[in-house]
Amino acid sequence: MRKLITTLLVLTAVFILNGCGSTESKTNSSALTKKDASLSNKQTMESPNKLNVRTFDSTDSASWTASFQVISSDKGNILIDPGKYDEELSNYIKSIGGVDAILITHGHWDKIRGLDDAMKANPKAKVYVHELDYPYFKDTKRNSSAEQGVEGTTNAKAEILIEGNYEISGYQVKVIHTPGHTEGSVLYYFPDENILIGGDTIMADKVAGSQHPGGNEAEREASITKFKNLSFPNDMRIYSGHGASTTYSKLLKTNRDLQ
Repeated sequence: MRKLITTLLVLTAVFILNGCGSTESKTNSSALTKKDASLSNKQTMESPNKLNVRTFDSTDSASWTASFQVISSDKGNILIDPGKYDEELSNYIKSIGGVDAILITHGHWDKIRGLDDAMKANPKAKVYVHELDYPYFKDTKRNSSAEQGVEGTTNAKAEILIEGNYEISGYQVKVIHTPGHTEGSVLYYFPDENILIGGDTIMADKVAGSQHPGGNEAEREASITKFKNLSFPNDMRIYSGHGASTTYSKLLKTNRDLQ
């Protein structure tokens, strides 16, 4: 009898210990699943808010292609240099809820050709341009449309910029004045997003020339020197008005005017 009681006590203890281990295992498993689910939800929520820069191409009758961008994130949506406003661009901008601002890097026609249509589709958006290139909106010689036989102008009203720091559509933006290609050419630097909008001033292979009305070679050379004296993160992404995007470190190797 004593042996039987001892055996029963041992079996009872084993059962209790196993039960505790099972409960702990279930508790840990439940906690892990809850943690994983929480992380998954966070990633799902954050994903749509990440910065997105999409590039579009605009080609004129002479098959000369320009590039322009749409920047979007949870901060806001910005259209850069609308060389067109066709169905593709319109549908994309509708899909992100419209644009809050339109930035113009310089006043040439291939950068402002779609501006009126962009404003019609986004009437609350504010247009920004350097003060020296605002007159290009109405001057067909300066905006080079006369050279193309178009005589193009835009009725858009713009907020005037000079070199300095601004908050535009929720973004911190540094405006860097780089005349030479035009009098009011600028770069838009987004330090928090680690991107630079180079327009025609800073492209992967070169700095645009001064041969068009409003261009000035001495100012262009001074702007090249100015840019070479600036410093940016090596992995900063650069988007220009012609050609593919690049990084700052690659730019210094491929842009012949920055050597």
